[in-house]
Amino acid sequence: MKVIVFITFDYRVNTKNIYLDYAASTPVSEKVLEKMLPFFTNHFGNSSSATHQHGWYANGAIKRARKQVAKAINCEESEIIFTSGATEGINQAIRAIYQLYHKKGNHIVVSKTEHKAVLDTVLELEKKGADVTYLDVNSEGLINLSDFVNALKNTTVLVAIMWVNNETGVIQNVKELSEKAYEKNIPFLCDGTQAIGKLPVNMQDNKIGVLPISAHKFHGPKGVGALYIRRKKPRITIAPLITGGGQENKLRAGTLNTPGIVGLGEAIELAIYELEENTKRLEIIKNEFKDFFLTYNATFNESKKYTSNHILNITLPGIKANNLLKKTRHLSYSLGSACTSETLDPSAVLTAMGITKESCFCSFRLSFSAEITIAEIERVKNIFADALNFDDETVKI
Repeated sequence: MKVIVFITFDYRVNTKNIYLDYAASTPVSEKVLEKMLPFFTNHFGNSSSATHQHGWYANGAIKRARKQVAKAINCEESEIIFTSGATEGINQAIRAIYQLYHKKGNHIVVSKTEHKAVLDTVLELEKKGADVTYLDVNSEGLINLSDFVNALKNTTVLVAIMWVNNETGVIQNVKELSEKAYEKNIPFLCDGTQAIGKLPVNMQDNKIGVLPISAHKFHGPKGVGALYIRRKKPRITIAPLITGGGQENKLRAGTLNTPGIVGLGEAIELAIYELEENTKRLEIIKNEFKDFFLTYNATFNESKKYTSNHILNITLPGIKANNLLKKTRHLSYSLGSACTSETLDPSAVLTAMGITKESCFCSFRLSFSAEITIAEIERVKNIFADALNFDDETVKI
């Protein structure tokens, strides 16, 4: 007789856990969710259906969200298309610009600390013949302006530099860098994923040509994002990555995710409204943790002056981060980017900053929300303090 055994797994999160991985994803705000819910039920129409009220209502909601995004980053509504997130936007922009500008040349400039969505896409083009310059960064993760200018060639068709690094929080001077690219008529792609809601983003104050964002990084839903494409001074031309319909000015085919897009619009509006207050709160939270970890001889992998308050990348000498993670199971945090945290290789971002392989494995990332309470901060400190008892050999290298 055969015996069939069913094994089930309970993936429910322990409510006692404290979340410290907000650079990876954020919970949907209750205000955002409230605005989204009707579009799953009563207002379920297809925004492309132009012959009846259900379609008109959905289309009106899409228009409102587009207006919210445009206002948040100070651009024209016609410069915004909706996507599934920043990774899609990055892929579309890089592939399209490289193809459309190929007559000028095949040279691409990126920093060594870009997100995998940029680096892997560029690597694929490099295998097909692209000439790629990978810019070094200094020990603070910053690009040297003269190195950047010297890297630009007559054959350069694209530059890709992220605004805020997802592992370290380092903020690049994208205003100055984009202006240098503009002087040579080179499209400038800037990954804005970690910038929205963390610092002012004003597209009239720079020469960024393309800016992809993801809603779930600022308390919006997963699976939806936006792509800013500059229409003048300089005008950037791109092509669709997905074909099969005329949606989004024929730049992104497929039925629009109305609930998600509504959520994106509400989330970005809320993020900008709360920006000043949240920035102050995040600075307090970050400094609390820096002061705590300094008592354990920590070093911080960041720029002393140009770093976002929502990310803290920490190295604890002699303490293997993976072992520490196991000792602090009531805390949810990361050893690096959420997109690369399962790999056993040292962080490419930290390596580019000149940090040794051994120190990379002693490093981890905490990332914060302004909603973290004082009680939670104290509990986190206590959990780390218990784990960092130096009599416990299991956390050491």
